[in-house]
Amino acid sequence: MFGYVVPDEGELKVKELALYRAYYCGLCKTIGERYGQTARLFLSYDCAFLALLLSGLTEAPPCTEQGCFKHLHPKRSVAVPQPALDYAAAVNVLLAKERARDELHDEKTVRSAAALAALYRAGKKAASEYPGLSAAIASQLGRLAEAERAGETCTDVPADAFGTLMREIIRNAPEVTDDARPALEWMFYNLGRWIYLIDAWDDREKDAKNGNYNPFLAAKLSGEDASYLIGMSLAESVKGYDLVPVKTHGGPLDNIMHEGLQRKTRLVLEGTEE
Repeated sequence: MFGYVVPDEGELKVKELALYRAYYCGLCKTIGERYGQTARLFLSYDCAFLALLLSGLTEAPPCTEQGCFKHLHPKRSVAVPQPALDYAAAVNVLLAKERARDELHDEKTVRSAAALAALYRAGKKAASEYPGLSAAIASQLGRLAEAERAGETCTDVPADAFGTLMREIIRNAPEVTDDARPALEWMFYNLGRWIYLIDAWDDREKDAKNGNYNPFLAAKLSGEDASYLIGMSLAESVKGYDLVPVKTHGGPLDNIMHEGLQRKTRLVLEGTEE
């Protein structure tokens, strides 16, 4: 995904930040074990959130202490293997591969070509393990590509494609009970719209310079228009989240949905993103 779904770390309690990082590290290790060490380079904050949320729908197992070569820590808290991490790892790999493919199409750089080549085998394995998920991602990204090729001037069309993709991620996910599914699907559909729109607003100057499609440029929308559309999608996603029966990890999940995403929105709209 795009790296926008993050906590407001300054507002997290110490133990909540440790838990969030444990799932980030757990996802990193899971990607390496299932899809190879190179695939760990494409670790996404958004998929760490997915793993934390799916685990939070269950009586999640306690974390363990493990070493971390990246951060040079002899021991740090890491989430233990579980279905939520396995699924989030597959989502991470599949989306990273499609992201690399999209960047290669737009930018035609050596970096994007190398990223796509590095993810080829990992993406093929993830697709074989989760064929329904892979097909859904390909279908909705195909819709998105068609809208971009046509120079679609209605922001709702490409945003709907990415929102539907995110909804399909939940539909194919483990640990989702029937009572939680409607709220989760609404939450993720609107979260997908928010991700697409905020990323588009963040990239509009680069897209204008490179001659790439951007929904806000195509529709000739102002910052006020963008703020309304982005804010509306985020508000609807939060409404869905507030109805989800979260059993564990409520602290960091609440922080991300109620504080982290709002902070990220403000930074991007103000042009002050770190």
